[in-house]
This record gives sequence, C-alpha cells and structure tokens, in this order.
Amino acid sequence: MRKVLENCSLSDEERMDALESQLKETRFLAEEADRKYDEVARKVVLLENDLERAEQRAQTGQTKIVELEEELRVVGNNLKSLEVSEEKISAGQREA
Repeated sequence: MRKVLENCSLSDEERMDALESQLKETRFLAEEADRKYDEVARKVVLLENDLERAEQRAQTGQTKIVELEEELRVVGNNLKSLEVSEEKISAGQREA
C-alpha cells in the first residue's frame, strides 16, 4: 500500500512539475502578447494622428484647388475681354 501511495505521490509531483513548466510558458506568452498589443496600440494612435493630418492637408488642398480654379476662370474671362478690346482697337485703327 505504501509503494502505491509513493508511486501516486511521485506521479503527482511529475505532473505538478509539468504543469508549472506549462504555467511559466503560458505566462511568458501572455506577457509577450501584452507587449505586442501595447506596441500595436501605440502604432495605431500614431497612424490615426497621421491620418488626421493627411485629411487636413487634403482638405486644405481641395480648398486651394477651388480657389485656383476660380482664379483661373477670372483670368480666362479677363483674357477674353482683353482679346475683344484688342480686336476693337485694331478694327478702329484700320478704319481710321
């Protein structure tokens, strides 16, 4: 009976050693996962900030495009007016 109990005790100790090893490995993996999560979370925050700045630059660029298109339209109209005026002047000089 004593031998049976000793064998059971030895078996339990071996099992406890294996479980402790598994526990250490699992804790290591959990700490590694936490570290990676923190790193990814930090990168996400940086990327969100970059995205916000890029969206602001894009909006500013769109506004500038609209302004330049309007300015180009005005310059085009002025050029047409100048061409018409030049034609009138040239026509008036030919008649005179």
